[in-house]
Amino acid sequence: MEEGYFIASAEAPTLDEAQQKALTRVREQIIYAVATRVQSSTTITLHTVTDNGDVKEHKEMTGELSVRAADIPYLANISPSRVEEYYWQKIRRDNKSVYYAYHVKYPLSNSRLRELIADYEKRQRALNDTLQAFASTDFSTFTDLNQMISQHSRLKQFAQSLPEDDPRQEMCKAIRQGYERMVAQNLHAEPVSSDRQATVVALIYGTKRLTFTLRPRTKSNCLTAIQTQTLTDATRISYDYQSGCYDDEENYIDVIYTVLGKKISTRCYIK
Repeated sequence: MEEGYFIASAEAPTLDEAQQKALTRVREQIIYAVATRVQSSTTITLHTVTDNGDVKEHKEMTGELSVRAADIPYLANISPSRVEEYYWQKIRRDNKSVYYAYHVKYPLSNSRLRELIADYEKRQRALNDTLQAFASTDFSTFTDLNQMISQHSRLKQFAQSLPEDDPRQEMCKAIRQGYERMVAQNLHAEPVSSDRQATVVALIYGTKRLTFTLRPRTKSNCLTAIQTQTLTDATRISYDYQSGCYDDEENYIDVIYTVLGKKISTRCYIK
């Protein structure tokens, strides 16, 4: 490679195809030039946090990154009009078939290449910082269940923005599973009050009562006309006791919330 230039050649059955192949090889050379000059791995630290905010354990995950065309927006601007020098040949084979050879000399100064490398590294740092922020999330600091659900959703959207073979995909999966474990281990539904007119149920994370808007499913062995009402930090479930329940039987209502794919439920007995 001549300093300040990328030089490439390609052959194809048509002139247009040969030109595009030559430009594709320029792009590949630029990707390689960036890839050989940047750090090619990412590391995050995963924390396991108890319900009172203590860090019980942590582990590191590391993945090797590959430089892709999508990581270098400049590549989209490479076009025939930006080529400094080119020439092409029409070549006839012995069997009389014809193909075209296209040669290009594409200008890219060392300072511009350094800018591309700096821009790539900035983008990767931003992605890694975002990922580490997700990994460091402590659900015990939240007071609203919607915050937990939104954080899980934002992590999913972040993962969808990454290429399928990006090693950060596995990291996102591990973080997502960590969120789900935190919910399964620390979140529980708890009856606040219960009588023959209504039952009130709260959601508790560790020892903290949460605010939430999530509506539960309900199931009863005798209650009818069941209706739910969302309060600030509880669900009020009203019903008709007289129509189907008997005082000498064990009457109950199951209240079931689904949070991050986990069932959080409680059985409330009506006396």
